Amino acid sequence: MAPIPLYKPQDLVKKAGKQALFPAFMGAAAPPSQQRSLVGLKRLMHERNLDPHGLEATVYDTQGCVLSATLHEAVDLSQNVHTLTEPGTGVIFNGDHDLMGLLVDGPVVAQSFDLYYLHWGFDSTHCVRLGAHANYFVTAALQGCSIFVTGDPASPTVYHLNANSAGANAPNDAARYQAKVQVMQARFNAARKVMGGSQGSSASASMLDYMPGMLSAAGTAQLEYDHGVSGTSWHHVGTHAFRSFWKVDQDELMQFGTVFGVRESGRWSFYFQKRSRHEYRYKTWMSGNAQHAQWSAECRRFWPA
Repeated sequence: MAPIPLYKPQDLVKKAGKQALFPAFMGAAAPPSQQRSLVGLKRLMHERNLDPHGLEATVYDTQGCVLSATLHEAVDLSQNVHTLTEPGTGVIFNGDHDLMGLLVDGPVVAQSFDLYYLHWGFDSTHCVRLGAHANYFVTAALQGCSIFVTGDPASPTVYHLNANSAGANAPNDAARYQAKVQVMQARFNAARKVMGGSQGSSASASMLDYMPGMLSAAGTAQLEYDHGVSGTSWHHVGTHAFRSFWKVDQDELMQFGTVFGVRESGRWSFYFQKRSRHEYRYKTWMSGNAQHAQWSAECRRFWPA
């Protein structure tokens, strides 16, 4: 199947409201950048006993962040040509249903379009100020990072922050997660003072918005119920005939995040998509083991607030 062309900015928003969007970076070299010290962050983090990593921000050249991209249906992508793999998990998403693969820096074809792509790194702060070189923005898939946007809608600054090492000595997961959130917020506050942008014009999509570990027990139970994860050996597999006879022996739910931006009439808007992947294996007397993966997505605009 040919790539899906993006004719207008609202096409991407419309599709992202129904399908999960996975940004797959094909591996271009990082654009020109400079390091800027985050003034006051070292003292602040010492006072709050926070992780000392990431005391500088990597600031990228605006025009250098423009790359070519295409939008595909994951079920039509060849694993041998374009592998959709979530960083750090090794899980391959080729063939998944309800998933769009946004291939960044792949071969240029007729349906290609320009976008800004913001790099990232462990225990670091990466940012870029957008302009009018492209009408779309995307950064890497989110598995624990936070994205902040601030400034003028005509030329906002976007931050991708990671605090992988924060909270290593925390007594439990909740404390570790809270330490990560504090570190990323402190780094953004320091970076914003250096790069500009008011607190009032800022908004974020953080790990609190999409990681299952951030949810309450009731929230997790509801998420599992919505996706049919019952924890039992028999499962209601709604996409197949004779579903009540098919026995599930593996039932897993994963949740991630995607942030993308759209420029329309000279102004940027940013969207956060919480995407969930339900994977299961089932047994029948005819086909033996079969694997199935289904995605669902929730998409909302978070900036301007």
